[in-house]
Amino acid sequence: MLRTLQSFMRIDAEQADLNRARYRALSKQLPLMYGIVTINMIGLSATHATTAPLFLTVIFPIFLFAITVARTTKYIRSRHKVFSDEQIHASLTRTTWLVVPLALAFSIWGISFLPYGTPDQNAQALFFNSVSVIACAFCLMHIRAAAMLVLATVIPVTCIFLFMQNSFAYSNVAINLTLVALVLASILSSSERDFTQMILQKREQREQHLRLQALYEENKRLANTDSLTTLANRRQFLADIDDLVEKSETASNSFVVALLDLDGFKQVNDVFGHPAGDQVLVETAHRLNETFQDQNVLIARLGGDEFGLLFREPGSDEEVKVAARRACMALRKSYQFDEGSANLGATIGMARYPSAADTRSLLFDRADYALYYAKQNAKSEPVFFTVEHERMVFANSALEQALRHADLEAEMSVEFQPVLDLDRGHSRGLEALARWFSPTLGSVRPDIFIKAAENIGMIGRLTEVLFRKAVSEARLWPGDLTLSFNLSAVSLTSVEPLMRLFSIAQKQGFPANRLVFEITESAVMKDFESANVVLNYIRESGAHVAIDDFGTGFSSLAYVHRLPIDTLKVDRSFIRDLLRNEKSSNVLRSILSLCENLEIGCIIEGVETQEQFDLVCELGGRNIQGYYYSKPLSAGDAHMVLQIEFGDDHIESHIRQAV
Repeated sequence: MLRTLQSFMRIDAEQADLNRARYRALSKQLPLMYGIVTINMIGLSATHATTAPLFLTVIFPIFLFAITVARTTKYIRSRHKVFSDEQIHASLTRTTWLVVPLALAFSIWGISFLPYGTPDQNAQALFFNSVSVIACAFCLMHIRAAAMLVLATVIPVTCIFLFMQNSFAYSNVAINLTLVALVLASILSSSERDFTQMILQKREQREQHLRLQALYEENKRLANTDSLTTLANRRQFLADIDDLVEKSETASNSFVVALLDLDGFKQVNDVFGHPAGDQVLVETAHRLNETFQDQNVLIARLGGDEFGLLFREPGSDEEVKVAARRACMALRKSYQFDEGSANLGATIGMARYPSAADTRSLLFDRADYALYYAKQNAKSEPVFFTVEHERMVFANSALEQALRHADLEAEMSVEFQPVLDLDRGHSRGLEALARWFSPTLGSVRPDIFIKAAENIGMIGRLTEVLFRKAVSEARLWPGDLTLSFNLSAVSLTSVEPLMRLFSIAQKQGFPANRLVFEITESAVMKDFESANVVLNYIRESGAHVAIDDFGTGFSSLAYVHRLPIDTLKVDRSFIRDLLRNEKSSNVLRSILSLCENLEIGCIIEGVETQEQFDLVCELGGRNIQGYYYSKPLSAGDAHMVLQIEFGDDHIESHIRQAV
């Protein structure tokens, strides 16, 4: 019986949300309940003041009043306090257990007035017990056990006393009170069940909302996070710039957008594979996080090996540069991965809001231009976008516009620089060099307009125009002289551009075996696999392949044996230091030995003085190109030089054959 009572009165501690709802309801309803009971108690004591004993009218009411005041004060004070789940559970349990003794005390006290009162006073005493119990039950309705215990304690005691009076009227009151109690118990049970269900539904809805919110936040995080490095991605980076621009319009704040690019990353992918490249990117993210851990800097991976840095509180330009240099130094440390190791670098371009630009798009573009400028002129040194860069941007824009509207056939021309073969004692071939004279810009350097043509997608058409002009002249040369023609990186992405060039040569009757296509190491490294396919196509078509500027690229020796090449052209930087730097002599000697072992040709570029020529010959060089032998020549001048070398009769005979 006791266990059943304990089970009935037990408050489930696991239902924390429900218990909190019960407590909130009780904190409002119990003070009201005690107030009703106190008022009725004072009224009952007052009406029996002259007839009932002092113990019933004064002493006992004071004791009960003290209890009601204490309980009321407790709940009123607790409304704005924060309690733990354990404290709330303990309070509800105490309330449930206090119901029985308090209900018994009030009911017995109320019935005790019946022997001393008149019929009217007795009616008031019965009213006190019946109405008070109903009020208490309703106020305790959110704790079903407490409400039922009030009814089960007060109603039986009152009814038993009424039946004991042997009064038909009192008996009817007892029966009526019992029926009301039963109906009331059913209503309270149903109300408490609905209340519990409502709270549980709210909890389920809240939990579902939290799950949906968590799912939304997770999806948002994933949508704005780079999956490999766990850094912010391009979307998040651009969104944060937009937020700062919007806030800065009212607060006049400044911030800096920096773009960071790894130098040599693509070669890691090509040499060691993409898993090694992924390890480099993850390590880069780790190093950047360590570098800027104490600064308000957003670090993002924008794609490939490009990272973004958003300095929210940048300080001066010099302070930003110092921080950026720390990042460059951190990224220069050797990268270790499963397949080996690599030493990389980093280049950073920066733009400050609002001095460099006042919109996100323009700010990003100018940081990108500063990055491009840094890669061309100051690798590993952070560069801010400046007014001078802005002037260069406008100049590039003017250049691109002039190139778009240029009459390529009329404005483009080709010059030729011979390559001396010491064993033969004359030229072995000539290299075609592009020239552009613009009516609006004048003479434009080849490296500038070639890069511009690549940027605006004109390099294919420009290459065909220049190649046609070069072949048109080369077909008049003696039969064993070769034409060397430089290919851009864009031409190495597929075989289609080369197919068109071979078609041009075929239409003009120029044999493929007299063609030498020159490419740079950097062009090959942009997409080694695609470039390798194109180079094999060139060789299969009967033409030759030469690597230009050899020695300045990444892992030259590691790649040379994998490429289908016929000739290496040693970069002029080695020749420039040849007389004063023994290392340059050693490098040149090694390259000559390499070419001999691989049975491929070697052309030494940049030979300009007699001393350089003598030393190159002493080291074993047999093919040279440079101002010492000949400057670039116009088509007419080249024809005159060849006449001197091969004789007028030989040239004229060849021209007649070509025509």
